[in-house]
Amino acid sequence: MAARPKNLNDTYIAPTYPYLKPIIVCGVIMALSARREVISPGSPLYDHLLSRSPNAIKTATWIQNGLFYFLFGGHAIESAMFTKRLNDHGVRLFSVSWFKWIGTCFVGGNFVFKYFDRAVGKAA
Repeated sequence: MAARPKNLNDTYIAPTYPYLKPIIVCGVIMALSARREVISPGSPLYDHLLSRSPNAIKTATWIQNGLFYFLFGGHAIESAMFTKRLNDHGVRLFSVSWFKWIGTCFVGGNFVFKYFDRAVGKAA
């Protein structure tokens, strides 16, 4: 007989080691990809690296745009998929804990899926 999934009863369990670090790194990369100031004139990255080559700023802009759309789009889709998992484990739609889980999933992506499975007892 299969083990019954753990019911979270509308609770949020904040990520811990070893999942917290990659979630934070993912959030920082998302934040940097959303800020054009990171590669504009006056920034350390521009002043020390990008200003040396005329094609460097074009490449950096292309990379930043690609990261932005890939991360924000992918994480939005993952967050929508995560809603079903939350429902299966007793987290009501639009409850406070649901918003916390979805926000964490939007920032952390796949790392939150792994952490959630561990938190509800699906994976060791």
